[in-house]
Amino acid sequence: MSRPSVQLASATTGEGEELKIRHTPLAELVSSHLRERGMRQIDFCRQTGFDQGLLSKILSSVVNTLNVETALKLAEGLNIPPSVIFEAIGKKEIDNLLRRFYSNSSTGNAA
Repeated sequence: MSRPSVQLASATTGEGEELKIRHTPLAELVSSHLRERGMRQIDFCRQTGFDQGLLSKILSSVVNTLNVETALKLAEGLNIPPSVIFEAIGKKEIDNLLRRFYSNSSTGNAA
């Protein structure tokens, strides 16, 4: 199973020193979607009910994995397929498992 790579971004301190900041694929994904929509963290969280503290940790790359429920809620809030979130956290097999489970359960419940 492949793990997502970590991107390095540059920032400068007040003294002009360059710092390297590590951003996970999840942080990059969420950040770019918020930027595209012109949304701040607080706006996103108010509109979706997503936890602002968790979103802040995702964006700062403190958190780089999510449970299934949180991944689904984030995907829904960003209006993207859950598979994109699962891939960003290196858990594409979870998406495949969920798809198999729900496709099997929907065919078996025809009563």
